[in-house]
Amino acid sequence: MIPAIDPTVQAFLGFLEQEAASDPQRLRPFGGHIVQRAADLVEDVEIDLLAPFEED
Repeated sequence: MIPAIDPTVQAFLGFLEQEAASDPQRLRPFGGHIVQRAADLVEDVEIDLLAPFEED
């Protein structure tokens, strides 16, 4: 069974697709400090990729 795609996520991805197609020069890779900050934020986070999602 394929889960439904959240309409908000779908709209955002559509927006990104249009932006990338209309002005690809605006796309830039993340800089080193942003990657390091993201790594620092999740450094001690453990996740079980096989665990089912919890209902909120």
